[in-house]
Amino acid sequence: MRSGSLSIEEAVLGYPLEDLARRSRSGGSGTRVPGAGQSSVQARSFRAFAGNAQRSPQSVVKRIRAGGCHSKEELTRQLNYITREDAAHATWTNFAGVDRDLRANTLSRAVEDWSSSWRGAPRRGHTDHIILSFPKGTGIEAAEAVAREWGQAIFASGDYGDQWRYVAAVHRDPDHIHAHFVVDKVGCDWGNFLSISMKSDLNYDVMRECHAELSRAHGIDMVASNRLSRGIIENPPRETEYRAAHDRTGRGDLVPPPPMSDAERAHRRAVVQDFARQYSSLGLLASLSGPGNAFMEKLSQAFFASAQTLEEGGSLLPEADTLMPPQTHAATQDGSFDPVAAMTQAREQLLAEARETWESIQAMEAGPERVRMEAEFSRTSTELMAATQADPFFQDHAMVAETRDDVFAHLTAASLQHVRGGLEADDPRVGQIDSTLDDLREALTAAFAQDADLMAQLGTTPEELAEYAAQGDHSLAQAALWQGRAESLDEGASARLAAVFEEGHRIIDGVAVPRDLVEQLALDQLLTVDKHHQLADVPAIESLVDRMADTLSDAELAQILEGDSTPLQEEIRDPAVRAAVAAELKNEADLVVGQGDRERETVEAYQAMARERQAELAAEHAAERGLDIEDGHEL
Repeated sequence: MRSGSLSIEEAVLGYPLEDLARRSRSGGSGTRVPGAGQSSVQARSFRAFAGNAQRSPQSVVKRIRAGGCHSKEELTRQLNYITREDAAHATWTNFAGVDRDLRANTLSRAVEDWSSSWRGAPRRGHTDHIILSFPKGTGIEAAEAVAREWGQAIFASGDYGDQWRYVAAVHRDPDHIHAHFVVDKVGCDWGNFLSISMKSDLNYDVMRECHAELSRAHGIDMVASNRLSRGIIENPPRETEYRAAHDRTGRGDLVPPPPMSDAERAHRRAVVQDFARQYSSLGLLASLSGPGNAFMEKLSQAFFASAQTLEEGGSLLPEADTLMPPQTHAATQDGSFDPVAAMTQAREQLLAEARETWESIQAMEAGPERVRMEAEFSRTSTELMAATQADPFFQDHAMVAETRDDVFAHLTAASLQHVRGGLEADDPRVGQIDSTLDDLREALTAAFAQDADLMAQLGTTPEELAEYAAQGDHSLAQAALWQGRAESLDEGASARLAAVFEEGHRIIDGVAVPRDLVEQLALDQLLTVDKHHQLADVPAIESLVDRMADTLSDAELAQILEGDSTPLQEEIRDPAVRAAVAAELKNEADLVVGQGDRERETVEAYQAMARERQAELAAEHAAERGLDIEDGHEL
């Protein structure tokens, strides 16, 4: 990084780690040069997203569905058609990896040579007819150069299982320059039959990425990405309908898309929303990739704008007035600055510095502060994970461990922390929660201090263990760290540690949660646990059930047991929590009167109610803010 600018760590982490003992950085910045391992895949991903954000034209590689030839006569007609002088700017053929211009007898010899090796009657014919399209405004010479290199790379390189012969032509349509490739499916070297499908090494993604890469190398702005990453949910029109409409009206783009089920449409919309989050994360990464670089700042804005477009249901299509004008694209082609390389390098540097930071936290003296730093690192890793496209290192730190994998996990402590994190600093409930947590830490510390030898074996302190327990939930990395420490103990120490954790959970179970916080904790716990979690095992719900059983009259309880939860409305405001408490009251009453075993109901239905209510409140809040903005504008 340049002197005077923030490091990526400082810019993203945003908390004072400079006081920690860090390793020296002798030998340079410590960043890895892109190009090894998965970096090429990452670079292609960055390139595609960046192109979409800039509204770059898409690579179009199309196989004509009924373009395969079944006889010498069909092949002759097809070759004569694509090489006709009134349409073709350049024509050539390839055999054994060498391009040759067409001569007077080239086509007739190709027909004889190819057909002599044909066997059987393949359903799609013995040949493939593929069209390579170029954006409007592409120079004919550049298109020819790309088409020649593309044909060599795809069919003549031997990289996809064999070499295949082809005849190619570039057509000089002023509005739509394109190249035709008629390919013999019988391989020259091994006789392998040409297969183009998503199950094959050679597929449309490979062909499109190669097309886009070669086009950019020749100064043609192009990118290869899938439709959903651009917010396009509908399938393209069927080719037969497109052609019929084009022949009828000259407007194939008016053909309606094929029908789609509601379930499939919902699934695709969810995928598009995932892409929106990726664009947002790349906006963050781009802003960190080149401080002071005008192009990267504009690219960052384009990423964020693309995320918003997809979130609002729009599509990222090339427009006359794009976010990134053509001259900006051209500026990236002079070799002086590669935005994708800058983003890839920034990602690697971010990873290196984050790993170093985590190691520095682990090198701290054992105590509550180390646990708080780990928790802060876990919270920050959510942003870092987004900025690095879900790198496994940040996933382990950002994702919360399952209860079965976390020896410290406890819903009550976790929901106290969650609720506190959602309150404003001046909210009086913050003081209530802090007081409750302080009392909890004190009780836990006293309990853990009774086995000083075990604390020493684990390299921890009673205060540190108390802080872990008070956090309630932990990252996958934290859970794995403590799982490893527990497994390193001998049998006797392991049994003592199990007793320590059991005592800690008993203390948390008995914590006195302020009365006016229990409903919020219940809602948090409903939304936090897995949908298959038993309703009876949600601590705050059970606490409310006990309180309602003591507070309500017999007549009110009878009313609830008959299915009318009106008596609970003044006591419990949230409808999901109220419904869950009513269900548990009825369940316990049935058990008391001997009407059967306790029904092990899950939280799934109540989670759905809670999320629906949250969505309604969010919509109301958004509407109120919109009204406020309008009122302010009128003033």
